[in-house]
Amino acid sequence: MSKLYSVLRLKCPRCHKGDLFVHKNPYSFKNAMQMPDRCPVCNQDFQIEPGFYIGALWTSFPIVIFIMAILSIVLLIYFKMDLNWFFVTITAILFLLQPIIIRLGRAIWINVFVDFEKEK
Repeated sequence: MSKLYSVLRLKCPRCHKGDLFVHKNPYSFKNAMQMPDRCPVCNQDFQIEPGFYIGALWTSFPIVIFIMAILSIVLLIYFKMDLNWFFVTITAILFLLQPIIIRLGRAIWINVFVDFEKEK
């Protein structure tokens, strides 16, 4: 298993079994970003230090840029969309994808600092 598996499946970076988020649905807005303090499987601390996930903004930003680049190519070059409609469309799409982007950013961020450990 790899870090990519852990990030895409939103699993614990240490054991790849426990869930990073309490609720699987990123659109349950009341609890969308709620994370357990520790992995229920391996007891890895998910709250490594106060404000730890503020750094996840640095991992969410490239995801947004990548999505914007792909949408720009598809909407402006392939569909030849009017610029005003393009900005409205890209804003709406990024707004709707924001809960997923934030979760991926957090998953990437914790994977930078926590390594996978095979079971003994």
